[in-house]
Amino acid sequence: MLGAVLQNFPAFAGDPAFAAGRNAARDRNRANAAFSLLLTREADALMADVRDLPAAVVKGPVFARRLYPSPSLRCFTDIDVLAAPEALPRLDAALADHGFRLVESYPREHKWLHRDNDSVMVEVQTDLVHADSLHDVVSLPYRAIAAAPESPEALLLVALVHGGGHQYERLQQVVDVCQAARALLGATEERRFEEMVKAANARFIAAAGLLLADRILGEPRCREIARGLGSVLWPGVAGLLLDRTVIMSAMDHRRTRYAWLRQAFRWLIRQGGAHQP
Repeated sequence: MLGAVLQNFPAFAGDPAFAAGRNAARDRNRANAAFSLLLTREADALMADVRDLPAAVVKGPVFARRLYPSPSLRCFTDIDVLAAPEALPRLDAALADHGFRLVESYPREHKWLHRDNDSVMVEVQTDLVHADSLHDVVSLPYRAIAAAPESPEALLLVALVHGGGHQYERLQQVVDVCQAARALLGATEERRFEEMVKAANARFIAAAGLLLADRILGEPRCREIARGLGSVLWPGVAGLLLDRTVIMSAMDHRRTRYAWLRQAFRWLIRQGGAHQP
């Protein structure tokens, strides 16, 4: 969030008392933006070699390019590739050719690190929902976005499923939802989004995330899209579990204190998905 703070915190612009903080934030943001640029180049080079495969880069570099006015406002720390299972053998070979080695492998997620720079990581996923406790009720494989991986409706669904699956442990995930909702324009895109939500069995997780972004950031577009999803079980309960305090506590000493609320939200996702009409 440093890029947004640098642009919008008035004291950084004119108060000498904040000069040290501003300079530290600026230096850190520049370093984050430079690393994001390095990752973007790695992602572009990799995908240029596998452009014919059923696979796409999601989240970080795509959000930065499509949803934010400047890439420095949406930094990221790794490359996420969503791929169909049949694409994995050739994708693995391409990663090896680009200097990556496989370091961890799970049923729906495979982590690769660059041999010359282990801070550069590629996560190859066959489903954005990794947790077994959620996967049987919500699923977002490559085929769900295959028709247009960078369309507004796909970006919004990815932001919602990713943020919800992680119980919005970072404010950035809420901002991603807000930015993606703003990019969803017109009845046609909304209809396609609603169809994608239904196919992923993600009505609860989508509505909860949209209403959370509206409460925290005051974006009416989020509320409008949530209403378009129709009736959802327990949206009010979700609002009681995740609020501004819980989201902001995830990165400080209060995280443990509010962990039970995040676990309760995960349980609610399961119940909402299981009882979705």
